[in-house]
Amino acid sequence: MMLRQGKGFRYSGLAALLAAAAAASTASAAPPPRNLWATVNICDTAAHPNEMGVRASMPGDGTRERMWMRFHAQFYKAKTRQWFDVKGNGVSPWQYVGRARVKSQQAGYTFSFAAPTGGNAFVLRGVVDFQWRAKRRTKSGRMRTVVVRTLHANTKGEHPSNGSDPPGYSSGTCEIR
Repeated sequence: MMLRQGKGFRYSGLAALLAAAAAASTASAAPPPRNLWATVNICDTAAHPNEMGVRASMPGDGTRERMWMRFHAQFYKAKTRQWFDVKGNGVSPWQYVGRARVKSQQAGYTFSFAAPTGGNAFVLRGVVDFQWRAKRRTKSGRMRTVVVRTLHANTKGEHPSNGSDPPGYSSGTCEIR
């Protein structure tokens, strides 16, 4: 079959392209799922000096998928007004947090830092990667784990959680002095 490239073809192709772009921008602007959050729940206390704890929650969807989280520490550079990843121990290993059959699962990770010197302070935040993984059978019949979807969240101070120090503490950032 031969397609003619007349005016109608170009405009219908352009309309399809614009519709696809609009759908993609709507999908990327969708709000995060309920029960998906991250918070700083420990910040440089007497019991946890020079430490930042990050706690997060991710929603299940009733499937057999397995849920995983990875925690990142970032520091704020006032001069450039940007956040940067902490090098070295600034990323946790992936943590298995449970099956997606439940309403939601929580997990946390605590980062330790060397004390700032000369009266300086570190302003930190957490970023959490969330993954839902599933086992799928390949064409050859072998089972393989695939990532079904990945989302990210920065810490916000809206979720008091278990293990907070002090109890009930929740913040978007942490300042270590």
